[in-house]
Amino acid sequence: MEKIDFHFDPICPWAWLTSRWAFRLEELGELEVRWRFFSLAVAHLEEGADPAPAADSWGSPALRLLALARRLEGNAGVASLYTAIGTAVHEEGRALREDGTLAHALDRAGMDPALLGQSRGDRTLWDEVLADHRAAVAACEAFGVPTIILDEGRGPGAFGPVITRVPEDREAVALLRDTVRMLRRDYLFEIKRDREGHPALVGATRS
Repeated sequence: MEKIDFHFDPICPWAWLTSRWAFRLEELGELEVRWRFFSLAVAHLEEGADPAPAADSWGSPALRLLALARRLEGNAGVASLYTAIGTAVHEEGRALREDGTLAHALDRAGMDPALLGQSRGDRTLWDEVLADHRAAVAACEAFGVPTIILDEGRGPGAFGPVITRVPEDREAVALLRDTVRMLRRDYLFEIKRDREGHPALVGATRS
């Protein structure tokens, strides 16, 4: 079984799709995932800029809430709340920045909606988000999501895989094995497909 760190920002639809692939692989017993954070708001700052103001922009309020879920319920809490947030935002079309969306997600995940207020009042949660973000940058110069890092965060890592749909089970396992094989080849630098003309990617925003 592969054990990976999966870095995500809940605002990103591509990370959401890849996370559902990883989630299914866990259900199949092929993968063990440690859910880790990454801030696209911070990634888009100019080099050397103070990351503190980013705590209230993009997907950052949701990231702070997810950090609180991890404090209270560990990795399983993150998985449950991320699933609830992602379902609301990327499948039901709710706005990530709205309090009602996050409160709804907390309730769906079986957590107290009052945690939303608690996450806003504790600025140390942002420190935990930044620690995960910086760990990904240190491990593989991460610049976006999804980013996966093998061997519980100690092995090789990379941006991706970016998928347009979650494949059926046999193909999902094959994709995992192909991805791991490529990541473990230290001479392999990049594989990239032009999105021009791809119906599932036209107009998409790179995360």
